[in-house]
Amino acid sequence: MLAPLLAALLMAQAAPENPAPPASGANAVVSLDALPLEQAAAARCAVAFATVSRWQKTGDARGKGYPDIEAQGGREFFVRVMAKLMEETGLGREDVISLTTRAADDNEGEGGAERVKAIMPACQMMKSAAGL
Repeated sequence: MLAPLLAALLMAQAAPENPAPPASGANAVVSLDALPLEQAAAARCAVAFATVSRWQKTGDARGKGYPDIEAQGGREFFVRVMAKLMEETGLGREDVISLTTRAADDNEGEGGAERVKAIMPACQMMKSAAGL
């Protein structure tokens, strides 16, 4: 019950003006915007955790305001979400890497730190609901 609410919140905060069309085949590379709501929200959070973890590991000031992502299950959340995404969509490993790399690049770009900050409370709740 909590996951759909969190997913709606994340999509409202991160929705693009022109969403990408759905994938044309099981192994087509998609954008997060083309995924179903719950998958997109979980993937956005997984990428946000990976982004903050990278900031923390490299000493980037953008990572200082967050709890230790690695120690609090952020990596495990990322792994579980990506494995589930592959299972549910039929995407291959390379497709998921491409998808997450683009999303992580967006987090590094203009406004990315603000987007991560805006979704992190809901992502923390989603991670907790997953038992992490």
